[in-house]
Amino acid sequence: MKQFQCFNYTVILLSLFSLFGLSGFLFAERPTVLTFKERETAKQIEAQRKAGFGDIEIDTLHESIAKNIQGIRKMVELGVDKQAALYLPDLPATEANIFKEDKDGKVYVQFVLPQGQSYVDWPKIYLYDGVGFIYPSEDFSKIDKIVLMFRRVNAEGFVYIKEMRRLINPSPNFSASNEDGTSQIDSNSDIKLEYYQSFTSNTIWPDKPNQPFEPDVVMELNTENDPLPYEKQKLIMRQYKKILRKVDKEMAIKYRGLELDQKRMVSKMLDFK
Repeated sequence: MKQFQCFNYTVILLSLFSLFGLSGFLFAERPTVLTFKERETAKQIEAQRKAGFGDIEIDTLHESIAKNIQGIRKMVELGVDKQAALYLPDLPATEANIFKEDKDGKVYVQFVLPQGQSYVDWPKIYLYDGVGFIYPSEDFSKIDKIVLMFRRVNAEGFVYIKEMRRLINPSPNFSASNEDGTSQIDSNSDIKLEYYQSFTSNTIWPDKPNQPFEPDVVMELNTENDPLPYEKQKLIMRQYKKILRKVDKEMAIKYRGLELDQKRMVSKMLDFK
C-alpha cells in the first residue's frame, strides 16, 4: 500500500513538474524573428553607413559654388564691385566687402539663410534667422569649409529660450576620377552638428563663423561606433542639399551681376556721344 502511495506521489510530482515546465515554455519570451524585408533593410543601412552619404549632386553643387566664388574673386581683384558702386548711377555709393576675414585671418564669404516665424511646435511660436559662411581654399579652386548657423527664440511667454544650431562640413569636396575610370564621391561622414542654448537675454551669438562660446552638444553625422539614427542621417543630407541649391543660385547671381556691371562699365567708357 505504501509503495502504491509513493508511486502516486511520484506520478503527481512528475505531472506538476511537466505542467510548470510546459507553462514556462508557453509563456517564455520568444526570440525576435526578423522578416526578410527587415533583414534586407538592415543590410542596406549598414552598407550605406560603411560607404558614407555621398551624393553626386552635392559634389556638383560644391564644385559649382567654388567656381562661382572663384569668378567673383577675379571681379573683385579687378575692382569691378567698387567701380560699379561709384560710377553706375543705379547702384549705392558704397558696396560692402564680399570677402571677409575671421579672427585667424582666413577668408570667407557670408550669405543669408531664411528668416521668419516657425510653427513647428505649435502652439509655440519661434522667431528664427540664419546665416552661412563659405571658406574657399587659398587659390580659390575649391571649398575648405561650410558653416550653416540657425538661431531661434520663442516669440511669447515669460521665459525666453535662445537656441542656435550649426551644421559644419569641414571638407566639402567634389567628385574626382580614379585611374580605373570610376568616380570617387565625398562620403560627407564628417559633417558635424552643434547645439547651443541660453536662458539669459544678454547671450548673443554673432554673425561670425568662429563663436566665442563652446557648444552644449556636438554630434557627428556618421561615426563608426555611434552613428546617428538612419532616418535623421537622411534628413540632414536632404536639408543640406536643399540649402546648397539656394547658395549655388545666390553665388551664381552675384557672379553674373558683377560680369554685367563690368560690361556696363566698358559701355560707359565707350560712350563718346
